[in-house]
Formats: sequence, C-alpha cells, structure tokens
Amino acid sequence: MREFTQFGLVGALSYVIDSGLFNLLQHGPTGVLAGHPNSANIVSACVATCFSWVANRSWTYRGRTRDSAAREAFLFAFANAGGILITQFCLLFTHHALGLNGPLADNVSAYVVGFALGTAFRFLFYHYVVFTGDAATRSR
Repeated sequence: MREFTQFGLVGALSYVIDSGLFNLLQHGPTGVLAGHPNSANIVSACVATCFSWVANRSWTYRGRTRDSAAREAFLFAFANAGGILITQFCLLFTHHALGLNGPLADNVSAYVVGFALGTAFRFLFYHYVVFTGDAATRSR
C-alpha cells in the first residue's frame, strides 16, 4: 500500500508537470505549439518522465532498485513510451475520428482518458518489469 501511495504522489506531481506544460505549449499566451497537440504532449510527457524517473527510483522504489541503473532507465523509458503512445492514440482519436480539437477535448482525451490508461499501464510495468530488485530490503 505504501508503494502504491508513493507511486500515486509521484504520478500526481508528474501529472501537474505534464498537463501544465502541455497547456502552456498548446494553449498558453505564446502558443509555441498551438495546433500541434501531439507534439506538445510529447514534449510535456518527456519532461514529466524525467521527473518521474528520479522520484520513483529514489523514493517510491528505492528498496527495489538494482545496481544497473542503465537497465532500469531503459525499461522505465520503454514503459513511459508505452504510456505516451496510449495518450497519443487518445489525442489522435479525438482529433481525427471524433473531430474534436478544442482545449477541453485535448485535455479530456490526453489528461483524463489517456493519462488514466497510461498510468495503469506504467504502474504494472514498473512493478513487474522495471523495479524488480529484492523487496525484502525495502525499509518499512
């Protein structure tokens, strides 16, 4: 339960980083990536992923990490790429199949539906594939 709670807190902060940066890039005052929701999502998700890697490795799964940080980083990046692809699919579906492309539609598809599905995928992947070190050494 502790691991799940810590994962949730890291995820909540990652969500704020991801959605905040997405909206700034897509719908912010300068609109750097206005009209390009998939590009804005990739940039924001990559920044949030870097934060999530550090926080999960050093806090959530600190007792389950292995000596091979490179292996874990690769698997972590793979898991997050899967989560990003899920969100990308949701954005593409909303824009191209449903024809909805406003700020509300972008946020619902990416940060409600896509984020929920991607988070479930990432939690299972992190728990069973990425951070598989000895759980008995964890501090309780």
